[in-house]
Amino acid sequence: MTDAALWSTFVALLCGALYFAWPRPPAWDPVLFHHLALATLLRGEVEAADGKLEDWKLRLDALLPRGPRPPSGGWTEDPALLGEDYDLAHRLGANCSWDALAANAPAIAAAEQRRFGDVTLVWIGEPALHVPGIATRTQPTAELASLLVAFPELHQRFVLATRHHGAALLAALREAPSVRDRVRACLFVGATFDAAWLAEHFSHVAFDTELDRTVPWFVWRCGEGEDAVLAEPVIPATGRRSIAVHDLGKGDASTLGEPAVGRAMALLLAAVG
Repeated sequence: MTDAALWSTFVALLCGALYFAWPRPPAWDPVLFHHLALATLLRGEVEAADGKLEDWKLRLDALLPRGPRPPSGGWTEDPALLGEDYDLAHRLGANCSWDALAANAPAIAAAEQRRFGDVTLVWIGEPALHVPGIATRTQPTAELASLLVAFPELHQRFVLATRHHGAALLAALREAPSVRDRVRACLFVGATFDAAWLAEHFSHVAFDTELDRTVPWFVWRCGEGEDAVLAEPVIPATGRRSIAVHDLGKGDASTLGEPAVGRAMALLLAAVG
């Protein structure tokens, strides 16, 4: 083999290695998925009432949290056009599709039931919304040790959620590594946070888990203040990303009682499971 051929082979191998090793953003955005799910549920409601496109747009304007960028065709775009990463059959299982979601097909609820079989949604304080299809527990404070007593089996998982105890839940979770190891996701709905505490204590290292995994944290903001924002900490030099903070945008607190809002949240939690 000539020097030129050897050099060409080396360059090709190097480019291939760089292509596969270079970090890329995930193809699937949970925030976009959540909004598409809520938009599709609202489409189903409008279609069931023989409504029109303008009726759907009015419902979207009333219920979709502001902030996340819509797909190129807007929130009325067919999610099936976004490819396999947003295919509900890929995310949830066979017989699941966006049309099935709009039609309230039994396959969707069955898929959620499978995903939530070993998961309990734990609200710290008063629940902010009803998330259907998942076992739910409510406790008044962010005392987390009791969860290990109530759920002793290691396969049992938690979604920790709160509305009024954002700062307290963060502080408690930082001191509870055994609970963190079993948390599937965190949900903050209209919660507020302590900026000074975050600056000193909020890091990927402080919230790591025994297994190398990234836990999704979802933030539905209801207020405008800085204390309503939870910014993900800087990824350390090790590259270990323990949590991924997903800002679902700012929504009106008065919409949290809408059934479609709770159902969209259930679908999101099932999809990340």
